[in-house]
Amino acid sequence: MNATERNGLHIERIAPKLGAKFSPNLYRWLKSKDHGHRAWTSRLFLDSAGNLWIGMYDPPLRELIGSRLLGVLCNGVQEQAGAWQCIDAVEIEGFWDRYMADGRCAIDVLHTMKFKGDDSRWRVQDDRRSCLWCGRAQQVMKRWTETVQRAEWTAAPALEDVKSCNADHEQERQCYALDTATSKT
Repeated sequence: MNATERNGLHIERIAPKLGAKFSPNLYRWLKSKDHGHRAWTSRLFLDSAGNLWIGMYDPPLRELIGSRLLGVLCNGVQEQAGAWQCIDAVEIEGFWDRYMADGRCAIDVLHTMKFKGDDSRWRVQDDRRSCLWCGRAQQVMKRWTETVQRAEWTAAPALEDVKSCNADHEQERQCYALDTATSKT
């Protein structure tokens, strides 16, 4: 295999053994024995609906052969590739360079996604944390309290229970009346 493929990817530089910042599922999908071409043909694309795709794209035909990136990240080699038609997409230029440098932070630039291995992603100090994968992102802990009102439907008491309850109230009223009558005398 060439050191760097024509799509800009050097597959051995994104091996999960080099750090948790690299997706094991993406690596296995790219290196799949049944689909060995993926490592040198796959590029990343963004469609008009905001979905990320990995594969090959033919703009004049509006046809993409590949998979949704999120499916690959979640399912690895189990994620099937297909021929998708009528896709309007643009290539994300330089993606593999950013991925080789920053790992999954190249996919989650805003640092809002959760990944398997996130426990190694952050250095936490008090209410601040910084990303160890790319070294650029910093976040602060925001805390707030919310009041929640709840309502719930429950089973109505049986008719006998209602009669018993009414009888108990009648007895209480009689006792109260008797009590107040004797206290006046």
